[in-house]
Amino acid sequence: MLLSKAVEGYILDGLAGDFSPHTMRLYRLYLNMLIEHLGDPELEDITHTDLARYMHFMRNEYIPNRRNGDTSPLSPSTLDNHWKAIRSLFGWCNRVLELERPDLNLPQPQYQLPEKVPFSEEEVKLIVQACEYTKEASTDSRRTFRMRRPTAHRDKALILMMLDTGLRISEVCRLLVKDLNLETGEIQVKPYGSGQKTKPRTVFLGKAARRSTWHYLTGREDVRQDDPLFFPKAETIRSLCRRLGERSGVNNVHPNRFRHTFAIQFLRNGGDVFSLQRLLGHSTLEMVKHYLMLASADVERAHRRASPADRWRL
Repeated sequence: MLLSKAVEGYILDGLAGDFSPHTMRLYRLYLNMLIEHLGDPELEDITHTDLARYMHFMRNEYIPNRRNGDTSPLSPSTLDNHWKAIRSLFGWCNRVLELERPDLNLPQPQYQLPEKVPFSEEEVKLIVQACEYTKEASTDSRRTFRMRRPTAHRDKALILMMLDTGLRISEVCRLLVKDLNLETGEIQVKPYGSGQKTKPRTVFLGKAARRSTWHYLTGREDVRQDDPLFFPKAETIRSLCRRLGERSGVNNVHPNRFRHTFAIQFLRNGGDVFSLQRLLGHSTLEMVKHYLMLASADVERAHRRASPADRWRL
């Protein structure tokens, strides 16, 4: 069987099974690049050396053709995604086609997770303000003024929900009106596919977020329980965050940063790592430990600033 035919079957199986459409789109792209590089050989002819040379090529020789014209080498995280696509494909070939795996000893690209920088309190207030009002405008005949934006309630409710719950953007997109209980502030997060990425769980909204969401929903006409709570497409939310960043003057406004901010604030305010793991929907404590290290560093810096013995020079 040709590699291209195997990829076709793998993608169809993945779309019908546990993988998200977004993951399958990425894996299709990466595996098509593998097909092009290897020349679409027979599956049985692909060796460990072929795959190792391909990864070497992608790391050291491949020149990306990005829309913005950037031709810098692929990032370590992107190389890791290529590796994951290869491993997933040949795992499927082993299970379904009963073929030996040439990928078993293929080294995984090593990289450090980028530092997760949360929003400051001032930055969040500026973003919320950008949800509610336009930028200041001025004319020759009057003082500067701002106008309330027509989507103020919706945008503020969305921002406060991401900040209060730490939900992934994909989880926000899948929320339906019926998943929210405004009386208790509970949101039911349903699993997606196998549940490996999204764990079924309950998260909670505080009073401010519940009030904003109530204002938003009362302004929607003919709301049905099965309607999306916000937007069903992630790019719509990303685009909204970019525009809010431009209006507020806050750099790097994206949905995941609200998740990071929730996690670090939860720990700063005395929350425990096990509750945070459950609220974030992580399978292990590894990612939560990263947030814990950041919160612990905050405590260390605060102590250095506040140490009585040091400040009084005893």
